[in-house]
Amino acid sequence: MDERKMSVGAQIEYLCTMQRRYQEANRTAKSHLLDELEKMTHLGRKHLIALMNSHQIVRRKRSRERGRIYDAEVASAISTVAEALDWICAERLQPALYSMAKHLQACGEMEVSSEVLDKLQLISVSSVGRILKTIRPAQRLPRPYPGRRSDTSAQQAVPISVIPWQQPEAGHFEVDLVHHGTPDRQGNLVCTIQFVDVLTGWSERFAMMGYTFNAVWHAVQVFRAHCPIPVRELHSDNGTEFINHALIAVFGEELVGVAQTRGRPGFHNDNRFVEQKNSSLVRAYLGHMPLRTQAELRALNALYQDMWLYYNLFQPVLRQTERKAVTGPNGIVRIRRKQDRARTPFQRLCEATPPISREIREHLQMLYEQTNPLALKRSIHAQIDELTSMVTSKEEALYPV
Repeated sequence: MDERKMSVGAQIEYLCTMQRRYQEANRTAKSHLLDELEKMTHLGRKHLIALMNSHQIVRRKRSRERGRIYDAEVASAISTVAEALDWICAERLQPALYSMAKHLQACGEMEVSSEVLDKLQLISVSSVGRILKTIRPAQRLPRPYPGRRSDTSAQQAVPISVIPWQQPEAGHFEVDLVHHGTPDRQGNLVCTIQFVDVLTGWSERFAMMGYTFNAVWHAVQVFRAHCPIPVRELHSDNGTEFINHALIAVFGEELVGVAQTRGRPGFHNDNRFVEQKNSSLVRAYLGHMPLRTQAELRALNALYQDMWLYYNLFQPVLRQTERKAVTGPNGIVRIRRKQDRARTPFQRLCEATPPISREIREHLQMLYEQTNPLALKRSIHAQIDELTSMVTSKEEALYPV
């Protein structure tokens, strides 16, 4: 039976474990223990007796370093093979060293002795990696390098930021786009653009045809005219519908005093408030139904108008006030959050600083008093059913059973 040799570290651990048993045993038991120790560690009996009787078994520092096995000739051969294979990684290079060295020798590109060839067969991946670190690669073939692509010129023009959840001022909006299906043959596609204020939770949604510059810019203008909160910041992701030179230029010219910011590429949680509302106030209502016609666009905007009243004036929302990491008795770290007393976005807006104008406040209060929330909810359900029916009948006409 082939027995694997115990490493030095494993020997030390094993001997430390057996030392107490050895010192407490009688003469006969010690003899049996020494037989077992010899068999397990392959060390001499006298050496084992000295170790078992010592005060403490420790691993001694090497008095001199081991001689170098893979010398300059081996490193030179590895360098030539690595150059031929365009400096691939050690894991890919090591299996090819021997065969490629012989092939290059046959091509007259290198001279390598049989001793070096034998070492190239035995060398490990880690040893090849260490040698490659000491060699400066020559010219390499073009290749895609890992990592995130560099920012475009449009992205460089828009600063990266994250609206903090502790934002004390109203008017800092996160904005995002939701696609309802895929475009038809004519390129028609209804999209939803949504704006969410971080402080108050006030949300606005608008349906638009496509996501070209004209569609997005028109939606931004409609949003500013419709929203009762003065807009101080629009924070988007890195989508080209928001980060493009045309929108950046007109944004700077016409939206003076409004900051345009973006999240970090690949960090979807930088737009966490609007992403959550995309799920609860868009996808939960419409799912993934395809919307492509002007009739569906108008029906969706009518639905969003009723949702604007219902969710901003009547639906209380919670706002996080504290967040901290707590380590439990089992060592697991959990994030503990505390929320304030639930209030509607309209109530939070009335308490916000700086305050909204008296005219806007009175107008919203009048809408609140004149609206029956139960009737409004029934209207929302009816409009969802109507929109679903429109899509279903259209799909059945296009794809009859």
